[in-house]
Amino acid sequence: MSAPDYQPQVDALVAAIQGHVSGPAVDLGLQHHSAILPVLHWVDYLKKSQLTGCCDDILDGVRATLVEASGCIALGLIRPALFALRAQIDAALAWLYFKDHPIEWEHLLRTGDGFKARLEVIEYLGRFIERYLARFAVLNSHRTRTVEQPYRVLSAHIHGQSSLVLPTFQNLAAMVYPEQRCAEAITLQSDVAEYINDIFLACYAGRWSSLPDEIVNAAKSRIPAPKQAQLFS
Repeated sequence: MSAPDYQPQVDALVAAIQGHVSGPAVDLGLQHHSAILPVLHWVDYLKKSQLTGCCDDILDGVRATLVEASGCIALGLIRPALFALRAQIDAALAWLYFKDHPIEWEHLLRTGDGFKARLEVIEYLGRFIERYLARFAVLNSHRTRTVEQPYRVLSAHIHGQSSLVLPTFQNLAAMVYPEQRCAEAITLQSDVAEYINDIFLACYAGRWSSLPDEIVNAAKSRIPAPKQAQLFS
């Protein structure tokens, strides 16, 4: 394809993005910000009181993936937004593991080898963090997210192994999704944020007196009073 043939495609893509930005983008951005608040509260708390001096910058990476998702949704680019959503989970779990494993972290940085899969980290947390499994079970039984495992949904889109999740773009402008699809991505972001919140809370609920009020109050609003002792212990 020559440059003159390709230019109309680029022009149509820019026009589609501009139309989205001048339309629902700001409202969608505000909705997305509300959806990510639980993760923002956790990042602020962890950076203030739980850093170990190892892989501290991963928490900045978690925040960056929130920004990335917001920017993609503001532009109507939902496919890359889904990659950012999954990266939020991956980065949060990576920090939980590598913050206490400086030798493994240094090896990963030096060789590019040694990344931990999600299930590996979940298994590690359940094995070595006291009451992690019991706390997460309480949180999971009173989840508000629309899907129990948002990571699986995101992985299905990213791996593209089904006609249900494969993109069907015929031109560049089609990459800009309509407002309703963007709203669905924000709902999925809410699911991701709750999932990350529950992982962190299952790790740190025993420190409930030092946790931000927003985190504790949100948990108490979900968990029936008789079961709160199972969580915050």
